Amino acid sequence: MVAQFFSVLFKAFFLSWFAITLLVFYPFFWWSFHCNPKKLHRAFRLKQYWARMLFWGTFSTIKIEGALPKNQPVVICPNHTSYLDIIVAYLCIREPFLFLGKAELLKWPLFGIFFKYMDIPVVRGSAASAKASLVAAEQAVAKGWSILIFPEGTISKNAPEMGSFKSGAFKLAQSCNIPVVPITFVGNYRVINIVRWWNYSLPGRIKAFIHTPVPAEDGEDAMKTRVKEIIASKLSWK
Repeated sequence: MVAQFFSVLFKAFFLSWFAITLLVFYPFFWWSFHCNPKKLHRAFRLKQYWARMLFWGTFSTIKIEGALPKNQPVVICPNHTSYLDIIVAYLCIREPFLFLGKAELLKWPLFGIFFKYMDIPVVRGSAASAKASLVAAEQAVAKGWSILIFPEGTISKNAPEMGSFKSGAFKLAQSCNIPVVPITFVGNYRVINIVRWWNYSLPGRIKAFIHTPVPAEDGEDAMKTRVKEIIASKLSWK
C-alpha cells in the first residue's frame, strides 16, 4: 500500500514536471518554428535540452550502448513500452531525427506544436494519411533527417513483451534505400507507466542499446523479422 502511494505520487510529480518544463521551453519552441522555420536543427537541439530536464525529473539513471551512423539518414526503430521512450530517444540519439507518430498528438495542448511544425503526423487507419506521411518522411530523408518510427505503432500493453510490427518503417527504408537501426529500450516502462495508473512507476535504471544497422536490401519482411529479433535479444537486461 505504501509503495502504491509513492508510485502514484511519483507519477503526479512527473506529469507536473512535464507541464512546468514545457511551459518554460514553449516560448523558445514557438520562436524557433515561427521566426526560424528553416532552422529546425536548432529546435531539435532544444528538444534534447528539454528531454534532459524531463529525465532529471524521473530521478533515474541511464546507460547508453552504441550510436547512430554519422551523416547518414536512417530509419530508427525502438520498442515502445512507455511515454518515457520519446524522452530517452532524445537522450541517446545525437544525430538529428524527426518522429513519425499518431496524429492524435496534434490535439495535445502545447505539445501538438511539434507535430504541426516539425514532426510527421499520421492518422491511424487512413490509407491516404499513411501515404502522405510516407511522402513527407521521404522528403525529410532527402534533406538529411533520420526518421524515428515505433514499429509497434503504440505502447505495448504487455511490456516488456513487444506487439506485432507494422510495415511503415520498413516501407520507408525500402523506398529511400536507407538502413533501419533497431534500438532496445530496457526499463522505461518500470520508471513511467502511465498507460495503467495502478501499475508501479518508480525511479530506476534504464539502458538503451543502439544496434548495428539492418540494410534495406534485406527486403521488407526479412527486415521486419530481423529488427524484431535484434530488439528482443536485449530485453532481458537487468
